[in-house]
Amino acid sequence: MAINTETKHQYTRQSTAYDFSLFDTAQRKERPQKQEEEQPKPELKMVQASAAKAGRPIAVIFIAALFLAVFIMFLYSKAQLSEINLKVSEESAAYEQAQILNTQLQNELNGSVSIDNVEEYAVKQLGMQKVNNSQEKYVEMNTGAMTETAKEDDKNIFEVIFDWCSDALEYLGF
Repeated sequence: MAINTETKHQYTRQSTAYDFSLFDTAQRKERPQKQEEEQPKPELKMVQASAAKAGRPIAVIFIAALFLAVFIMFLYSKAQLSEINLKVSEESAAYEQAQILNTQLQNELNGSVSIDNVEEYAVKQLGMQKVNNSQEKYVEMNTGAMTETAKEDDKNIFEVIFDWCSDALEYLGF
């Protein structure tokens, strides 16, 4: 009675890699027939489409559309950013030009306000001339007492009382 090597290995837990009986030429002719008989033939099964696989093309299209939308938004934001950077550089250039013009005008203003330019404008445009010693005239003033005293009028008692009453009413704000 021969022990099948597969059952032998099943109980002894040995590996078939070291089974040298498989390489024996006398048993080799019998062995392939046994293997063919022992192995069952594979059966072909038809896979039916399930509900989960039916929605797969829609999910792929949705994900592709989502990626496309994100990519378009990314490109749009980059375009907006480049437009804003272009505007910033244009405004920076205009600002630098304005600063240069301001410096030029400031230098021109400082040059036009100098004393020499004012004198030249007064002589040429307004027809003025510098003051000479012959044009100066001195005025002498009397240094004595220049005040005069007013005469005192003699008033009667009624005029004094009337003046006093009018002064009191004026003081009170009437």
